[in-house]
Amino acid sequence: GGFFNAYNVNKLTESKDHPTMSSARKPKSRSSGGRSSKSSEKKAASGEQPGLRKLVQKRILDDVFQNAGDKHPGWKVLIVDEPAMKVISAAVGMYDIMEKKVTIVENLDKKRAPFPDMAAIYFLEPSPESISKMIEDFSGDKVLYGDAVFVYLLGRLPDQLLDQIKNCRKLLKRIKGLVEINVDFLAKEERAFTLDMRDAFQSFHVKAKRGPKSVEAKVAERLVTVCATLNEYPHIRYKQSSSLATKIANVFHRKMDDFVAQNPNWWYHGGPSKASGGKAKRDRGVILLLDRADDCLTPLMHDFTYQAMIHDLLKMDGDRITYNAETADDSGETEAKDVLLDERDKLWVEIRGKHIAAVIETLSNRIREITSSSTGAGLNRGGGNMTLSQMASALKALPEYREVMSKLSQHMHLSHECMDVFRRENLIDLSELEQTLATGKDDEGRSPRQADMIDQVDDFLIRIKHARDRLRLILIATISQGGLRSQDRRRLMNSAELTRKDVRTLNSLELLGLNIFSNSSSGEAKNQLISMFSGVSASADVDDDAEYAASRYVPAIKPVLEALCTNDLSMEDFPSVMPMPDMGPSSASTSATSSRGGRSARSKGGSSTAGASARSSAAAGSVRKKTGGASSKWSKSSTENTKSATTATRFTGGRNIVFMLGGISYAEIRHVREVSQKMGREIVVGSTDFITANDFIDDLNAIGQDDE
Repeated sequence: GGFFNAYNVNKLTESKDHPTMSSARKPKSRSSGGRSSKSSEKKAASGEQPGLRKLVQKRILDDVFQNAGDKHPGWKVLIVDEPAMKVISAAVGMYDIMEKKVTIVENLDKKRAPFPDMAAIYFLEPSPESISKMIEDFSGDKVLYGDAVFVYLLGRLPDQLLDQIKNCRKLLKRIKGLVEINVDFLAKEERAFTLDMRDAFQSFHVKAKRGPKSVEAKVAERLVTVCATLNEYPHIRYKQSSSLATKIANVFHRKMDDFVAQNPNWWYHGGPSKASGGKAKRDRGVILLLDRADDCLTPLMHDFTYQAMIHDLLKMDGDRITYNAETADDSGETEAKDVLLDERDKLWVEIRGKHIAAVIETLSNRIREITSSSTGAGLNRGGGNMTLSQMASALKALPEYREVMSKLSQHMHLSHECMDVFRRENLIDLSELEQTLATGKDDEGRSPRQADMIDQVDDFLIRIKHARDRLRLILIATISQGGLRSQDRRRLMNSAELTRKDVRTLNSLELLGLNIFSNSSSGEAKNQLISMFSGVSASADVDDDAEYAASRYVPAIKPVLEALCTNDLSMEDFPSVMPMPDMGPSSASTSATSSRGGRSARSKGGSSTAGASARSSAAAGSVRKKTGGASSKWSKSSTENTKSATTATRFTGGRNIVFMLGGISYAEIRHVREVSQKMGREIVVGSTDFITANDFIDDLNAIGQDDE
């Protein structure tokens, strides 16, 4: 899918001065971008648009394992460090690796048994620690592996580390390949990636937490590997008012230019391409850099779509979750089962963006279809929804449907676990209060007084069991209202029984440019919320994408995505590092509704008039039906979007890469998918990390200061 740098191994054994290192670093003349590059170029010219995860998968299998297999057909040992293992696990299954004649996978950090008769594949991050540990394998009296060693690196190998490799004679004489494959990121979804930098938000805002290498440089370098994989040399746009986005845009620009200059055989969309008669058929892409600090509200809001709920309410270990399921026998006992929620689970991919009520309905209907079939007739005589124990019985009684029923049963268990937490914590009423705070409108379109909303917050704080959840609600109230009056703040803090650490977390908002105190002496609700992205138009149109009337809040990123796809995004507020060609309104704009709902709780830069407009438009988006009762909060709006999220789309125009600095929420990732589907424009979304509300609260605490 992109380009790898294959060092000339023969050059490595010459002199050790810098000219020799430069010649060793140059890609071999036989390579025009790696095994996968030429085929990808032809696919691009023919209109095929594979996702990022498929490109990474092909890169690893072809440019790593097949490349090594061509030179050494025997069985091999794979040695990985933790970053490389994450990259592999995100895109490639163990069976795929074994098919490439890898007999065992070893952890670089652990003591390993010697395999002197086998070739070794090292797949590593080009860090001083990993390179040193690899060299240690060839520094003692006993060498761990045989005469063929292949070294594959996630990113660029610094010259001083290349020197260390050249100084280890036992290793050097065994190296049959030394390759930078440029995949220093995790392709978590087909069009969503993370740089796996959990502490990036803290590092951006607390200088004391920075390492010897600037976090901005690390982000820029890893983004270069994303673009190399996608064959994109993108126009770079950024939020003009964000100093962080501005800085990283310029650093990334320099590093991307360096990469292109050092790799003359690399091709990119929108540039010269032999496979398409001298010009790639797709337009040159655009990367847009956004700053998490510009919207601190969205990561804290409850979202009731399946993926967001699982990560927010249940205990996850990366993409893995454990639940208790009925045993295969009829003992009535349960056993722990591990489930991996990733792209390999097609049912997960289909339902992860659906509202939890729609997920349970979908799963119930499919189970009912199977149990009502000729072979499963009689298993559900009573009709209606089946209990979990009935599903377990059906699973045993229908061995021919075992695989599909097992997957349906897994997700039914998980969705019910989400609903158990939902009911236990009374999240339906809590989320209604959150929606009113965030939009300035209640579910019937009325604008309540701020004093009344504060009373409701105070009432909820007394009833919320967990201290972290109480802090979450106060954060939402503070951010959404542009700060609180001193007496209201003290009242809520007392009701929540905040610790000193909690207060520090609350105060950290000031470091990000938000008000925590309000100067208003009235009890009226304020309309100080301004558009997070000024220059994005807002309207009072009904949000056609809102499936459920209770979900009135629209993350601020959504109107930006829509404007980006229609080429209507303000160049003043989102400038480009270098001049861009004049791009008229996209064809997608004819079918797109006008941008709406974006807003920010930032108090700087913008008028209260703009804030009122953004806030009222958000509230008008999807007011629930006035049918009364709790069930109305779950009722589908009349404009329910029935288009399947899995429907294949032929994208038009160039690729858009949207990158959030400091973490992106699962709700925002879902909106990216929806906008991309609706607009027919490809959007690849990424961030330094995918975050939950708890993750973001941890980040705020890490940058916080003690209350004065």
